[in-house]
Amino acid sequence: MQTLPFLYLPDAVTLVLLLLVLGMLRSVAVSHIRQELLIIRKEMITFWLDRSLERSDAGYLALRGLIDSSIRFAPRLSPARLLFVYRLERKAAKQGNPLPIADAARMVSLIIDRTAHKNGREKLKRLQMEMSLGMGTFFLMGSISGWAVCFVVVLKMIKRSLAHYTVHRTDAFFDMAERVLSRFGRRAQRIGFAGQGWAVPGCDPSE
Repeated sequence: MQTLPFLYLPDAVTLVLLLLVLGMLRSVAVSHIRQELLIIRKEMITFWLDRSLERSDAGYLALRGLIDSSIRFAPRLSPARLLFVYRLERKAAKQGNPLPIADAARMVSLIIDRTAHKNGREKLKRLQMEMSLGMGTFFLMGSISGWAVCFVVVLKMIKRSLAHYTVHRTDAFFDMAERVLSRFGRRAQRIGFAGQGWAVPGCDPSE
């Protein structure tokens, strides 16, 4: 007996609704990380102006450029979108011919280290750390592919906490989570921006 086509209509409607919900969740995640980055940028600018620091400072301009680039490219950052770039990078590294991918976050960190004003330098470092945590959270929680990666990462973290810590396991887990999120945030910036031809404003990557 041949199944009538209209019997598939509920499944089709359910699939369409599911895709719409996932699309909305992605939009909400992108809007959230952009709002977080705007708050970080505003805090940095306010701090700089209140203390009448030099607005041409390389560290200040570099971090501001990194924030602006992250806001612009946030919709393009997800594990699925960066998978092929990541695999190509690993393959090239195994062959002894690594790709010339600049580490944006590391370059900015090095520039910030040269900021003369001590309080300004410490402020920039803290804001960059907050930015990396936010980007890492977005990278792992802002898409379907991110959820899949996050599930695997959390399982590994739980196993490591149980295997290496007998006391204060909760504290150890959250400390580990902070390091992992920061690392994923920096990795997303490095690989994602490389594919977009991103460069730190006022900085020569060859230096």
